[in-house]
Amino acid sequence: MKPNDDHTKKPRMLLEKPDATPSMFINDVSRMFMHRVKRECEKNGVSHGHHKLLMELYRNDGATQLRLVQLTHLTAPTVSVALGKMESEGLVKRVTDTEDMRAMKVFLTDKGREKVACVRQTFYETEEVLLKGIPQEETDAAVAVLRKMLVNLLEEEDK
Repeated sequence: MKPNDDHTKKPRMLLEKPDATPSMFINDVSRMFMHRVKRECEKNGVSHGHHKLLMELYRNDGATQLRLVQLTHLTAPTVSVALGKMESEGLVKRVTDTEDMRAMKVFLTDKGREKVACVRQTFYETEEVLLKGIPQEETDAAVAVLRKMLVNLLEEEDK
């Protein structure tokens, strides 16, 4: 990674900002994490939008296209186009739902499962980079704080 890359410029500046807030760090860490995942997945032949669908199908093989839209927060046309491309690449197969002939269920193929393994490895390796040099007790404390932050936001959404 080059020090002058655009995706690293803002986070580098944040390190020098004395009044930086937790949300600023969370945002930049998340963005950099996903940028690295995207870059590494693409090196291994998995385009950006596909890794989300592959991971959801890993957890929910046989999900309908509508369910994949809900799970990935992608638009229906985006999911449809991506699945068409993934099907042509042999990563997934679409099958008409026998209970609802209007719905299409999506299944991973063996080739798709291989790509899932690659994506999972990319996430694992990126997590290792993220946590390098951080003792387990600090990681545990950070997770506990982030969990509380998420609960706070969810509780506010439920009001």
